[in-house]
Amino acid sequence: MQEFLEFLKTSKTGFHACSNSIKELEKNGYQRLNEQEDWSLTLGGKYYITRNYSSVFAFTIPNKLDNYGFNICAAHLDSPTFKLKPNFTLDTGKYIKLNTEVYGGPIYMSWLDRPLDIAGRVLVKENDKIVVKLFSFDKAICMIPNCSIHYNHDLNKGYAFNPQNELLPILTANKDLDLLLAMANKLNVKKEDILSYDLYLSLLDRGTLVGLDNEFIMAPQIDNLECSFGILKSLLKANDTKKVNVMALFDNEEIGSRTRQGASSDVLAHLLERITLSLKLERKDYLKALTNSFFVSADNAQGYHPSYPQKYDPTNACYMNNGIVVKNAARGSYTTDAYSLAIFEEICNKANARYQLNTNRSDVPGGSTLGCLSLEQVSIPSVDIGLAQIAMHSAYETAGSKDLEDLVKALTKFYESNLVFINDFEVEVK
Repeated sequence: MQEFLEFLKTSKTGFHACSNSIKELEKNGYQRLNEQEDWSLTLGGKYYITRNYSSVFAFTIPNKLDNYGFNICAAHLDSPTFKLKPNFTLDTGKYIKLNTEVYGGPIYMSWLDRPLDIAGRVLVKENDKIVVKLFSFDKAICMIPNCSIHYNHDLNKGYAFNPQNELLPILTANKDLDLLLAMANKLNVKKEDILSYDLYLSLLDRGTLVGLDNEFIMAPQIDNLECSFGILKSLLKANDTKKVNVMALFDNEEIGSRTRQGASSDVLAHLLERITLSLKLERKDYLKALTNSFFVSADNAQGYHPSYPQKYDPTNACYMNNGIVVKNAARGSYTTDAYSLAIFEEICNKANARYQLNTNRSDVPGGSTLGCLSLEQVSIPSVDIGLAQIAMHSAYETAGSKDLEDLVKALTKFYESNLVFINDFEVEVK
């Protein structure tokens, strides 16, 4: 868990989380591939690609291709926040505010009265090239103060914030402050060389263990960096693999995945096909491999909140520190069915990893995950899982500190498994 806290500490945005994941892959011998070039893959090789520098896809080739197929785990690196608009300086008279817009579905109230950093990526002109640079001030830069209770007597009765009027951060009272110049100085570049940027509000407090027994973790971006981190660790830990193991960490899940680096794009389908063709196999082998593959979509789950028992199913709620959550939904918003559930249960049992089953109340529809979106491009048996947390989409979320271990145990065993799909009603988990 301490390792995950360290990952969170420097993963201030999805761009930073992508960069940190790449560093771990390269430290463990993964070779970067360029999508614009031909690939020459070898048995036993370890490779990765990145798309938009905000999503990363890694894979390993087994030493033999006897049962060719893919073991795939997917998650997402982005989290709800507020994004700076292109012209972000807003002069209100005595104060300078930042003009932002909502990214995803954050809990507005949770962002108020906190010291906030600004982080993301900046594109600069450097030696006649456009270069991407990760950015963070690494200090408190702005804040979104609440209205005092004296001037808003209904605040504790529930209040609908207007994101354009009431959720714009206060930057400074100094009219001479130039934020773009401050960014340039931080990056050690000229202001005029800054061409564009994707910048977001980011919490300065990056997380801590909570409880007498450290049984909880409180941190920003637990959804979904916890699952992303767990997949990464599992891929790196797996030994003696029999299939092509794939890690897909997408971007933009929180805004619908409709980007070239999101789960609705063809990036995963093209990656799997290119792997097949680069191994001197044919397209028909790729299509056959899809029927001999398994997909794990990992995105955190709505854990039981004891203050809101009426929100949860009476027999299928999930709880923090009770193991991996397997999500089910009759309306198909999760990919799990009895077929994929049985396979995943067998993997968990072999890994000695705890798991629990979850559905929403029949009168409380839940969200969907990137699993369904990915399967629009690649038709593979799939299961939707996650780890239980509460205060999902809060600026500061809460999860159990013991569940990540179960996730890594199960996904490591999955990556080491040789699933044999004998036919549509018989599977062997080796």
